Amino acid sequence: NPVKGMDRVAAAWAGSESLYRTCNLVMVGGSLDEPSPSEQEVLASIRTAVPENHPARSGFVMLGGRPHSDIALILVAASTGLEGRLPGGGVYVDGALKEEFGLSLLEALCAGLVVVAPNAGGPPTYVEQRSNGLLVDADADLGDAIIEAFQLVDSPNRAEHARALVAHRYSIET
Repeated sequence: NPVKGMDRVAAAWAGSESLYRTCNLVMVGGSLDEPSPSEQEVLASIRTAVPENHPARSGFVMLGGRPHSDIALILVAASTGLEGRLPGGGVYVDGALKEEFGLSLLEALCAGLVVVAPNAGGPPTYVEQRSNGLLVDADADLGDAIIEAFQLVDSPNRAEHARALVAHRYSIET
């Protein structure tokens, strides 16, 4: 959906040589085979941000929609890595200008990822600035926020604290 800001994330990543030279961008969601009209608009914006001839293109992966169980595995792999195949230390980026609640952000926190989230809507109630993630104003440079988020990845006890926060406030029991 255009409000999710996936094209904004692609543009920020592809527009920052320091990002596309040091990390891949994996996007999940939507139909790639039979996109709806709104998905077609978003895909066109993403293709504009990361055209075929862009040097970042080799690090750009679009997976389309996936079952929830696959998403959970992708989040954990981005956080902890896959031995011998994929380094951990990833960051989850929500490119929306406003997120009403942000269930996917909570899932990313549970997986141990640092999150970049909009500073409007629900995320400020659980994203602790420069602790478990970064809150970004709509007019802020998203690329700079992503770079800053990577600096938080190795903070001591960050992932454990984020998991505990989500379990305490948002578990099924609570």
